[in-house]
Amino acid sequence: MNAWRGACKLPGPMEAYLDHNATAPCLPAAARAAADWLLGPPGNPSSAHAAGRRARAAIEQARGQVAAALGARPGEVVFTSGATEALHLAVAGLVPPGGHVVASAVEHPALFGACRVAGAEVTRVPVDALGRLDPAAFRAALRPETALVAVMAAQNEIGNLYPVRAVAEAVGPVPVLSDAAQAFGKVALEPGPALVVVSGHKVGAPAGVGALWVAPGLDLAPFVAGGPQERGRRGGTENTAGIVAFGVAATALPERLASMPRVEALRDGLEAALRARVPGLRVHGDPAARLPNTLSFRCVGVDGDLLLAALDLEGVRLSSGSACSSGSLAPSSVLRALGLDDDAARAGVRVSLGPETTEAEVERLIDLLPAIVARAHLSGAA
Repeated sequence: MNAWRGACKLPGPMEAYLDHNATAPCLPAAARAAADWLLGPPGNPSSAHAAGRRARAAIEQARGQVAAALGARPGEVVFTSGATEALHLAVAGLVPPGGHVVASAVEHPALFGACRVAGAEVTRVPVDALGRLDPAAFRAALRPETALVAVMAAQNEIGNLYPVRAVAEAVGPVPVLSDAAQAFGKVALEPGPALVVVSGHKVGAPAGVGALWVAPGLDLAPFVAGGPQERGRRGGTENTAGIVAFGVAATALPERLASMPRVEALRDGLEAALRARVPGLRVHGDPAARLPNTLSFRCVGVDGDLLLAALDLEGVRLSSGSACSSGSLAPSSVLRALGLDDDAARAGVRVSLGPETTEAEVERLIDLLPAIVARAHLSGAA
């Protein structure tokens, strides 16, 4: 756990950060690498002089580090500003205007946004009440003109793990795009997809950098045009400091993965304690195939935003689902896809842990939640 020593020094003993799926604490080594680059001599990686060559070398070193973490070759990795841009690059690069995409009903909003921008028609593959997917349903949804199939490796809100390899086998030769932003660094990634999206700030790099892995031989048109950067697939001057930090964070992935059994034990202990102490607690997702760090639940009759606000006042930081949808008054589309009505979908809360999470932080939530739920029922605010 040396990579995380000192990574999460929160201001005050009452703080509990339990929202790692939204963003993970920046690793000290990654933060230092970014700061060293920003404070050092400048250099545009596209410039031919010595300072530019230095920047280019730093980017290519990081590309190799991220590629190694993905089990890929460096030339197959395209750096982006994050997972959202990577999804847009993948969709725009493969789907013609008016083209057809098959996607799970619980993909990240960024995927559906990318399809809208591309003018694509989307067929959504439903999930069951536990959020599970059937690979055969993807094949049944194919058309002769289907250009892309999208299935995330892990659902960001409920934590379900999805059979990416089985889906790829079911729909071949149609290329599969897998959003692995939540799975990367928590579980081993399955082979099979033609494109894989990952995000730096989910694994200890600063926000503002991500990557798209593109299978060899796949022709991908640029989404951001105008320069030769990233082998012509993504124009614009690269975020050298962020990319360097992402490379450093990628080298710590083996240690992050090795920490997951401890994280899973914390999550399981939290779930057991809340089931025992909170009447009406309902857990979402597939208990047989989910991320080791994620717990999604609702307290029947209690609005999720009310719980989040009450816990936030006590220094406990949770989420209601995707951080990109935070603040929306609409019920969770993921929980609606599980068959919940609007009121139940608005009650959803997500806890997500990380290597930095302590037992004390988890105990803080266990101590606070039962009383908050009881007060909500007594006040009639539920």
